Amino acid sequence: MRGTCRRLPAPGKVSRTTRSVKYLDFIDIYSDLDENERAIYRQRYPREADEMTGFAERFIQQGIQQGVRQGIQQGVVQGIQRGEAKMLIRQLTQRFGTLPDETRIKIESADADTLLAWSERILTAETIEEIFTAS
Repeated sequence: MRGTCRRLPAPGKVSRTTRSVKYLDFIDIYSDLDENERAIYRQRYPREADEMTGFAERFIQQGIQQGVRQGIQQGVVQGIQRGEAKMLIRQLTQRFGTLPDETRIKIESADADTLLAWSERILTAETIEEIFTAS
């Protein structure tokens, strides 16, 4: 790490990607150290250890933030899909009466495109079977 820090010019002179790759290479090597080796490294190179700790913490924080964003996005998609399924179940129940459990399960496990197609078919279908068969 000490050599890596010395070889890298000021941040404005090296691309952020190049700098990050060098740090990631170091982290890859550093992560293979056992606890005893890490303690020795921290003792011999305290400044570099602090820099790497800061970098690692930022890297971890960025990963957490990305995971949270993806989780929220996934939750929104699932929420919309559940709402669409619930609406279709209500419409089918109003039109055709009580639905068999297997039909409810089929609707609740369908993807958004399939739910949309079924929702459109409810307008013209004479029987519940027509809704679930492709035309």
